[in-house]
Amino acid sequence: MKKKFLKVFTGVLLALFTVSMSVSFAAPPSGFDRVNNNIPHGNMTTITYYSKTTGADRKATIYTPPGYSTDKKYNVLYLLHGIGGDHTEWPNGGSPNVILDNLYAQNKLSPMIVVMPNGRAKKDDRAVGDIYSAENQAAFENFQYDLLNDLIPYIESKYPVLTNRLNRAIAGLSMGGGQSLNFGLKYMDYFAYAGGFSPAPNTYAPSKMIPNPAETAAKMKVIWVGCGEQDGLYSTAQGVHNYMTQNNVPHVWYSAPGNHDFTFWKDGLYQFSQLIFKDVDIPVTPKNAFDLIEAENYDEMSGIQTETCAEGGQNIGFIHNGDYAVYKSVDFGSGAGRFYARVASATEGGNIELRLDSLTGTLIGTCEVKGTGDWQIYTDATCKVSGVSGKHDLYLKFTGGEGYLININNFRFEPQIIPQGRPGDVNGDHSVDAIDLTLIKKHLLGIELIKDEFTALADVDGSREIDAIDFALVKQYLLGIINEFPIQQKL
Repeated sequence: MKKKFLKVFTGVLLALFTVSMSVSFAAPPSGFDRVNNNIPHGNMTTITYYSKTTGADRKATIYTPPGYSTDKKYNVLYLLHGIGGDHTEWPNGGSPNVILDNLYAQNKLSPMIVVMPNGRAKKDDRAVGDIYSAENQAAFENFQYDLLNDLIPYIESKYPVLTNRLNRAIAGLSMGGGQSLNFGLKYMDYFAYAGGFSPAPNTYAPSKMIPNPAETAAKMKVIWVGCGEQDGLYSTAQGVHNYMTQNNVPHVWYSAPGNHDFTFWKDGLYQFSQLIFKDVDIPVTPKNAFDLIEAENYDEMSGIQTETCAEGGQNIGFIHNGDYAVYKSVDFGSGAGRFYARVASATEGGNIELRLDSLTGTLIGTCEVKGTGDWQIYTDATCKVSGVSGKHDLYLKFTGGEGYLININNFRFEPQIIPQGRPGDVNGDHSVDAIDLTLIKKHLLGIELIKDEFTALADVDGSREIDAIDFALVKQYLLGIINEFPIQQKL
C-alpha cells in the first residue's frame, strides 16, 4: 500500500524549523507486523490496579521490551483503544508487541514500556450494552483523572520508569486517538508526545484543544495526527491538522489510503513509535565491574537473543560473528586485571573481544571460548585484561566462524592485584621457604593467623582467599614442580 505525508513540520522531527515541508514517509516493510522467531522478544502481561477515580480495580496490558531489566530506566507510552474496546484491543488486533519487537531488533526505538489501559473509566468498565451511550461517553472523558491520579502513579511505583514529561507519550486509535490528543495537549506537564490515529468525534474542537498555540508549539516534542483517506472520520483529523497549520503548531500530518481499521492503526504505531523519546537522555546506573553482571542486562545489542538458562535466569545466545552487547557505565575503579565469564558452546566456540566505549574502541582483552558440547553446559572462560580504569561503556564483541558461536550467562572482572612483596613470602624475609609453608599451615588450622600485611602474598592463586590450594601451590614451588604462582600469571 502506497503511503504519503501531506505535511511534516520539521520542527517536530529535528527541532530546527517552524515552517512546513513535504517529505516522503516510507511504508512499513513487508512483515513489519509478523512474528520473527530469530530476534529477541518482549513480554506482554496484564496488571490490576486500584482506581480511586472509579472506586474499583481496573486492568491494563503492559508490554516490556526485549532485554527488560529492573536495573534500567524506561520511557512510557500510554496506548489507548477505541470505543468498543478495552485493555485487550491493541494486543488482540494490533500486534503491538510484534511491531515493537521488530523495530527494537533494527535499533529503531528508544527504550520504552507500553501501557495499554481500559480508557472507559467507570466502575463497570466492560464494553457491553450501548457502547455509544452518554454514560460510556462520559466514562471516556473521565479517564483523564484515572490516568493522572491512579494509573500513572501505579506504573511509576511498580516499574523502573522515568517520570519527567519528556519521558511520557500518549497515543491511541479512534476514540483513544481523540483522548490522546485531548489529554496529551491539555496536560503538557505530563506528556511531551501525543498521537491520534484516526481520532474520533470525541476529539475536542481545535481551539479548545490548543487554546494557546505558542505554548503548545514550545512544549510538545511530537504531535502526530493521521487518518486513512477512505475513513469516514477523515474530516475530524483534517480539521485538527488545518488548525495547527494555520497557527504554526509543529506537527506530523499523516494522510494515506486507508480505512478505519487496524491496517492503518498498525501503520500509525509503527511510524509514531520511531519518533518519540529520540532526544531524551536516559540516565544509566553505573555497574560495578567486580560484581556479577548478568549478560542479559545489556543496554544495547546487535544480533543476540535471550533465552532460559540452565543455571537459572537467562543467558544471551544465538550469537554470530560480528554481533555485540553493550553495558554502559561500567566502573573499573583503579583497574581491572582479569575477566571471567560463564560460557557454553555446542560448536567450536569463538572469541569475546573486550572493548571500551565503541565497537572499535580500546581492546583491553580477548577471551577465547572453546566448545563445551552443549549450549547449556557452562564453564568458566577467563583472560587477562589491561589498560582499563574508571567508568566506561563496555562492548562485548563476538568473533569466530560460521553459525552460532557462544552463550553467556554472566561475567565479572577481577581487580588488578598488585601485592607489595613476593608472592608466597608471608613473613617478609624476601624468600619463599619452609617457614612460609608452615605459617600458611598454621593459618589454615587456626593456630596462628598470618599478619594482615602479608595475606595478599599468601593468596598465591589469586582467589582472594587463603585456602588449601595456596598451601599446595607453595609446597609444589618448594619441591620445584612449579616455578611461579598463578597470581603471577594474572598480573
